[in-house]
This record gives sequence, structure tokens and C-alpha cells, in this order.
Amino acid sequence: MTRGILIAAIILVAGAASAETVGELHENELKAIDSNNDGFLSRDEFNAFSDYAFQEMDEDKNGTLGLDEAKPFLDIKQFQDVDRDNDNFISRAEYDEQMNDDFNTADQDGNGQLD
Repeated sequence: MTRGILIAAIILVAGAASAETVGELHENELKAIDSNNDGFLSRDEFNAFSDYAFQEMDEDKNGTLGLDEAKPFLDIKQFQDVDRDNDNFISRAEYDEQMNDDFNTADQDGNGQLD
């Protein structure tokens, strides 16, 4: 997967609830994430990609994202919004919670997929 796909995921993380439809993702990025090629992102596909993105961003493999690791993808305000306990790290739990919130917000019709 490419860095562009990571950026797409971080757009979702960072308030990407603003990404209201999968159509806002670049077609090649969607194809890489949409494992069954149905043109939609299921929660499972989204979660699998989310897991991949976190692992790729976690350069030191310590299970958290520090500001330096997140800087290429998030500005300071976005980082602070995801860092819910304000410890200057985004834990895996904080990341997963944000990704879940973003998926639920983007899934406007509640059908469990982003279309």
C-alpha cells in the first residue's frame, strides 16, 4: 500500500467524518482498501486498513503514535483531538476509538458500509 492510502486513512481519523462518501477517496486508494472490489468499504475492510495504517505510522513499533510519527498526517489540533487523555501520544485504543467514531459518522445511512 502507498503513503497516499495512509493519508486517506488519516483524513478519516482527523475528523474525516468530513469524508462523507467513499467517492471522496482517490479511485486507486479505494481499490487497495476495498478487498472484495464491490465499490464499498465494509466495516471489516475499514478496520483492516485502519490496523495497517496504524502499524505503518508507528515507526518505533511501541504501540503508540508520538507527535513526530503523526506529523506527516495530522496537524497539532488534529493530534490533540485524537489524543483524548492528553498524554502527547495517540494510543492504539484512542486511535481505534477515533476510527470507529469516524466510520460511524461517515456511514450516514447506518448500513455498515461506506458508499
